[in-house]
Amino acid sequence: MIRQSKLVTAPIALLTRLRLALMRHEELTSVMAWAALIGFLGATSCVLFRDGIRLFEFLLTGKYGDLVQVAESLKDWQRVIIPCAGGYLAGLVLYFGARVLPGQRSVDYMEAIVVGNGAIQARPTLIRSLSSLCSIASGGSIGREGPMVQLAGLIGSKIGTFLGVPVPRLRLMVACGASAGITAAYNAPISGALFVAEIVMGSIAMESFGPLLVSAVTANVTIHHFLGFSSVFAAPQFQFVSNWELLFYAVLGVLLGHLAPPFLALLKTAKHQFAKLNWPTYLTMAAGGMLVGGISMFVPEVWGNGFSTVSGILNGDIIGWMLLIILLTKVLSTAITVGSGAVGGVFTPTLFAGAAIGALFGGALHLAMPHHVANGSAYALVGMGGFLAATTHAPLMSILMIFEMTLDYNVVLPLMLACVTAHYAAKVYRHGRSIYQDTLDPEVQEKTDDQREWHLQTINALIKPCSAIVHRGTSLQQVLNTLPKRAVDAIYVVNEDNELVAWVDPHKLINDVGGSGVSVVQDIDALATPVPLSLQTGMSLGAALDVFLRSDDVLTLPVIANAWHSTLVGQVSRHDLLLAVQDQIASRNKQAAAG
Repeated sequence: MIRQSKLVTAPIALLTRLRLALMRHEELTSVMAWAALIGFLGATSCVLFRDGIRLFEFLLTGKYGDLVQVAESLKDWQRVIIPCAGGYLAGLVLYFGARVLPGQRSVDYMEAIVVGNGAIQARPTLIRSLSSLCSIASGGSIGREGPMVQLAGLIGSKIGTFLGVPVPRLRLMVACGASAGITAAYNAPISGALFVAEIVMGSIAMESFGPLLVSAVTANVTIHHFLGFSSVFAAPQFQFVSNWELLFYAVLGVLLGHLAPPFLALLKTAKHQFAKLNWPTYLTMAAGGMLVGGISMFVPEVWGNGFSTVSGILNGDIIGWMLLIILLTKVLSTAITVGSGAVGGVFTPTLFAGAAIGALFGGALHLAMPHHVANGSAYALVGMGGFLAATTHAPLMSILMIFEMTLDYNVVLPLMLACVTAHYAAKVYRHGRSIYQDTLDPEVQEKTDDQREWHLQTINALIKPCSAIVHRGTSLQQVLNTLPKRAVDAIYVVNEDNELVAWVDPHKLINDVGGSGVSVVQDIDALATPVPLSLQTGMSLGAALDVFLRSDDVLTLPVIANAWHSTLVGQVSRHDLLLAVQDQIASRNKQAAAG
């Protein structure tokens, strides 16, 4: 009988032991797996969005290719009509979209991560993406990275919502989508992950940064598969003439730091001025498109996000007064496009402005000291990073972004110096804000900690159903047959009143049943032991963290009703708790920095 029992139970025990071994670290494995899936799907959505821009560009202009080259090939009147028509169509999409979906507000990915619960609605996001296609394809002076990141963030949100994950992990999955979107837009996986960690989440803790990197790497591989591999900007080899030239790069950083606040103020002023018109959305955006089109009659370089023009600046093809004119008109066109309500990003126009300012600064120095200072293109490259650092208040991300986009190590030292000095120069302004802080609803930002629903004070929002619950007296054979296919950290034993009375380590269960000492006909009480640690509903995050820290091996803990009633409510994951604590700390740090 004993031999026969072993023959029956051994295969079951072996398969169960193998399953548990493969999924022993379920928390880490599942998070990383979902991050990789989000990275792949997010990058795929970005590829589709690029193709959508090409399609809309052909429908609006009858041509394919770089928007600046398309603008140069058009007649003057076409340069005015096409942006105006594109703005009108983009406005119509938003206008009627708001009426088709009453009460559904489009939640920006940053809002979903920072001040929301991670939920992003699909239909408002898709409507805004369609509007963005019209604006970008018709020559709007705005970047395509904004809607690309939003679409990737939507994918992360929907996957997390489908899985029913707690709020902190849902925010993390949205952040993974944003990381994939930035990576897909700029072919920069490290800075893509760091962008979300440093600017959006405000923390580089590995609990969140690890999944962001996995998503970014997956997105980068996916983009390489569809679009091939190449640096974003075709820049010449960086020239570093002498060590004392670092002083000029520091001066450039200070200059960029003082120019960043006026640039941000111009964008904000443009929004206020267009809002004063009180026109319907389609008329406001059509007016914005007409103004940009009027500028493009004389300076066609204002069309699009400016990638090709930046490459021309880096290669020294645009210099002197022409460069100054292009810089001023491009900044003005970007302010008009953003102010009129166009959906898109300002990341790439920021790089454009930094490159132009750096090239003008370096060009003037090179004229004065041609044998002691590098040419203007070297300062243009550093200027991109410096202006980005000054507008985002994220110098580390800016350094890595320029390095990854150019793949030139020689630029690192001057770039580091310029980014840091630009950051601190911009921080001198008392009311200086990041370019991304203004994307959040001001009313939401002004709420106190106690008013914010997203500000987790207790573990209640983290509680999930228990992975395995059995009643006292259940045979071990029944337990083995009913174990879920996913990983199980603990089997909780309850009585007839659903009160937690004990728990069983599933790995110990498999080992004992596979041995000779325990028979499957015995009940679970033979292996059950008292629960050493548990949480209670309403417990603060800090108190729950103290409980987890009492044991390094515990990945989940049961949650009971209170100290007097041991009714089993659910379980809390260590990973989710750490994300919530990280979220709280990052929030307080941002508030302290703002104050």
